[in-house]
Amino acid sequence: MLKPYIDAVLRVWRLAIRPTRGRTALALRNGVICMAAVLIGEIWQLPMLSLLTLSLAALWQNNRVANMKVAVMYVVFFSVVTGVLYVGVATTINNFFATLVFNLLLSFVFFFLSTTTILGLISVVGGLVLSYLLVTLDSMQIGDAVARLVLYAWRVFLIIGGLIGFIGSWLSPSPEHVLTDQIVERLFLSAKCLTRRAKGQPIPIGLQEAITDSVGEGVSGMFGVLGLAALEHRWTGTDLSYLRRAALNSFGILQVVGQCLTNNAPISDEDCAHLAGKVKALGECFAENRRPTEIDEQTVCSGLLAQEIERLIQAFTQPLTAEDVQLPPNQPPAKNPPKKPGFFIPGAFWDKENVRFAVKGTVSVCIAIITYKQLNWTGVHTCIITCFVVSLPTMGAVLDKQRLRIFGALIGCSMAMGLIVWVMPHLTSVAELLIVVGIMIFIGAWVKAGDQRISYMGLQMIIAFALSDLVQFAPATDLTIPRDRIIGILIGLTITFVVHTVFWPCSAMTGAMKKLKALDALLGQDVTQWNHDQRTLQAARVQEAASGAMSSLRSAMLEPSYMRPTQHRLRQYKVFLRRAVMNAGCLFGATAEHQEKKVIRLDQILKEDAPASAQGEGQS
Repeated sequence: MLKPYIDAVLRVWRLAIRPTRGRTALALRNGVICMAAVLIGEIWQLPMLSLLTLSLAALWQNNRVANMKVAVMYVVFFSVVTGVLYVGVATTINNFFATLVFNLLLSFVFFFLSTTTILGLISVVGGLVLSYLLVTLDSMQIGDAVARLVLYAWRVFLIIGGLIGFIGSWLSPSPEHVLTDQIVERLFLSAKCLTRRAKGQPIPIGLQEAITDSVGEGVSGMFGVLGLAALEHRWTGTDLSYLRRAALNSFGILQVVGQCLTNNAPISDEDCAHLAGKVKALGECFAENRRPTEIDEQTVCSGLLAQEIERLIQAFTQPLTAEDVQLPPNQPPAKNPPKKPGFFIPGAFWDKENVRFAVKGTVSVCIAIITYKQLNWTGVHTCIITCFVVSLPTMGAVLDKQRLRIFGALIGCSMAMGLIVWVMPHLTSVAELLIVVGIMIFIGAWVKAGDQRISYMGLQMIIAFALSDLVQFAPATDLTIPRDRIIGILIGLTITFVVHTVFWPCSAMTGAMKKLKALDALLGQDVTQWNHDQRTLQAARVQEAASGAMSSLRSAMLEPSYMRPTQHRLRQYKVFLRRAVMNAGCLFGATAEHQEKKVIRLDQILKEDAPASAQGEGQS
């Protein structure tokens, strides 16, 4: 009875400690910039020191171009918002009802912008910061003090944008370096698996999960980083084309290696040993910032899988332009090609779900503010922040975020209490406080830099710690502060759950069905006339679509029984996703000739009996 829960805990633990390449450096940079923010806040005695720290931790990116883009959007957005805030506060001062209405209007705008624009998390951070600021301003009676606090807030926003932009551009690596780390990570994973396979050693479950998760990421993220590298104008088109080749072929190698995880895979130990050495040499070459120029093109391996890996290795010396992986000639181009995305996503104002989500989030904030005021308990202001950080369009996503927030907040507040009891009494200087803050932020940032399924928990650890130990310009000594933060989080989670359940509950199955149909359309395309690169890219798209659909199904499983599909139908969907992942391997090499015979479509799976299908899948 306990085994599924123990397996889930072990799975989360493996995700939390997985030492991917660049993860430690990213966590260290996040800790350093938060230490710089605390130092600036202590010197200038800035208000909202905890919110300053958590904003930096939430918005920090893994490369300098992304950090610069976030900084520019943040400064422009909050400069406009600060002007609106000053006008609103000046007209609603000493009037709680008017201030509440103004706060709710801003909350609605922030929730709407978070799902319909490119701002995303910036809008969420702005909502939680300004809502808390308005609640604080409501207790002030002097107009001059209110004006000064608004200007102080704008100063804090500029500091956040400046730290992300300038320190980020100096401290963060280039997108090219980040992409190279991802390529090296995939090559080393492939080499480890092939080495153990050649020696007859069992492949650990952690390594199997790492390979499966990396394959599920596809190449879209890597190509996105490649686009950021092109914005720097520091790399020639030839350099970028070789990186594009390495990104695509590293996925292809890992995809084929994923088919070698079982003991009965059609690949010999000799081929595994030979390929492991070549793949490891490629990874070491990229790790030393060198480009492979000479690779032995002699075919040594015999099996289909081994020969496909060998072909992918040999192709590393060939450039790959963006035009080489476009749609094949036998597909007619669209009559109305899609426009480049602007500030708003397509259909932002026509989708009623966007408005409903903004309304649900605003109602949650309204109830949280009224509850906070009625309790007259300043320590539980985290109930307002919680309404922003866990509000998502679907019920399954909300429940998933709530679970991660509870675990992250408990860990963060436990760390804060431990510091208050055993460390804070012994601190004698700001330098010691900065070291403690850096260590705590590093732990949370390490989790945040991991897999997307647990990254939110790392952010919550940072938020809980910052709101507990950075509330004053001195080391914290009151244990009631972490306790109050936990109580406020639980209040906010309860409010959010009730509101999203009562008002227009939206199931995650809506998005899951769209992804399943998109995956079915990808599987239905005829790839027999495509070249190797196009088939590899198609396999990456299949893997990404299957991974996204499985993520939506996991969220749907958390929903109430009346919202999610039956267990019978869920098993059918899982069978289809497993078959889709297996069919992605049929896009390579000579096996692509029989791709149409092996592909099983969604309607065929739904017609089958789910228990029988699941049993057959387990045997295969």
